[in-house]
Amino acid sequence: MTAFQGKLPPIWLKPSVYQALGKHLASALPHEACGVLLGAAAAGGMLIDNYVPMRNVAPDPLHTFVPHPADWISALYLSPPPVGLFHSHPRTLPIPSIADYDGLSGLDEHFAVYLIGTPGIEPEHPIHLNGYHIQRTRTGDGPRSISLIESKLQVLLK
Repeated sequence: MTAFQGKLPPIWLKPSVYQALGKHLASALPHEACGVLLGAAAAGGMLIDNYVPMRNVAPDPLHTFVPHPADWISALYLSPPPVGLFHSHPRTLPIPSIADYDGLSGLDEHFAVYLIGTPGIEPEHPIHLNGYHIQRTRTGDGPRSISLIESKLQVLLK
């Protein structure tokens, strides 16, 4: 993936994905939840149409996530492969932490989006989500740089 030119495209979620993310986040509390996002580039942005939850086996699941190795390997062999990663911050804002940035280098090139969620305040909004595009750049022969660029996140009506 190259640097974004001009306006950043939105990330679109099917309602069933939004609900699945909220349910997984709630069921994992007080621990962090994690999983992969399935979908494809669509006209005008990235469409996420499925979510595959994974077990968090981190030594400190209250503050970090590590996908279960069997879940991670199974996810990487999905066809088509995952386009993104989701995890939750049960007690903090849904913005990338230093640990989140450190983990980006382990994601394959087909991972294009990154979602972070926190529990919602109102019952009709079970999750507060922030969406990010993963940008990979390289200048000359230098090392590759990976960053997250906040993107507009939209839940489809149907």
